[in-house]
Amino acid sequence: YERAAGDKTLPSDLRPPGVLKRTLDYLFGELMVREGFVRTFAFLRDRTRAVRSDFVMQREEGAVAVECHERCARFHIVALREMRGEKEFSVNLEEQQLMNTLQSLKEFYTDQRSVFTSPNELEMWIYHRLIHIRDQRERNDDIPPHILTHPVYILTSAFRAHVQSQSTPITKTSPLVVGEEGMRIFGELAGWLMAEKGKRGMVYLVACLLEHLFGRDRIEDMESVRGGLGLADIIDGREPEEEEEQEEPPA
Repeated sequence: YERAAGDKTLPSDLRPPGVLKRTLDYLFGELMVREGFVRTFAFLRDRTRAVRSDFVMQREEGAVAVECHERCARFHIVALREMRGEKEFSVNLEEQQLMNTLQSLKEFYTDQRSVFTSPNELEMWIYHRLIHIRDQRERNDDIPPHILTHPVYILTSAFRAHVQSQSTPITKTSPLVVGEEGMRIFGELAGWLMAEKGKRGMVYLVACLLEHLFGRDRIEDMESVRGGLGLADIIDGREPEEEEEQEEPPA
C-alpha cells in the first residue's frame, strides 16, 4: 500500500465498501489475533484510519460504512486501555480519533435515518456521552426518541450530569470526580446492560472508558468484566457464546 502524494487521490485508489469491510475483517480477525494487539496497534491504527478516509472520500454512508465505523470506535476504546503506558502512545491523539469516528457515526445515523437504522446506535451514543463528559454544553443532536427514552441512555446522562456537578470547574486536564451517587447510578447502568443478552462487550468498553476518565483504581477485576471475550469479538460487537446458544440442535 502506498499513500497518494499530497492531497491527490485517484478514483482507482479508493476501495469500495465491500473491500473496506474485508480489510477490517483481516486486520481485526486475523492479523491482530495472530500477532497481538500491542504489537500490531500502530499498523492497525494507520490502516483503520485509511479505511475511514476511503469512506469519506466516496461519501459512502450506508450500512457497511456504519458497521465499519462502529468497529473502529470500539477499537479506539480498547486502545485507550491496552496501550496506556506504552512507548510513543498518545492518549490525547487516540481520544481524538475516537471522537472523530463517533462524529462520523452521528452524521451517518442522521443522514441514513429514513432508509437504515443501526442496531448499535444506542451503544455508540453511550460512548459519545462518556468520552465527551468534559463538554458541559448540551448539543441539539438528532437523537431518535427510542434512544432518548431508553433507560441506559437516561442513566448514562444522569451519571454524566453527576460527574459534571462534582467536578466543577472542568478543564481539559482537571481531575474528574465521581461520588457515591455516581457509582450507584453506574451500578444500575451496568445492571441494565448485563441483563440484556449480547451486551457484555459493551459493558467492558464502558468500563474501559471509565478507567480512561477516572483512573484504573475505579474498576475492579476488569478481566472478570470482560468475561473471557476476545478483543476481536469485542471490537466486532459479537459474543460467540450467545450465538452458539441460538443455534438450533442438529436434526
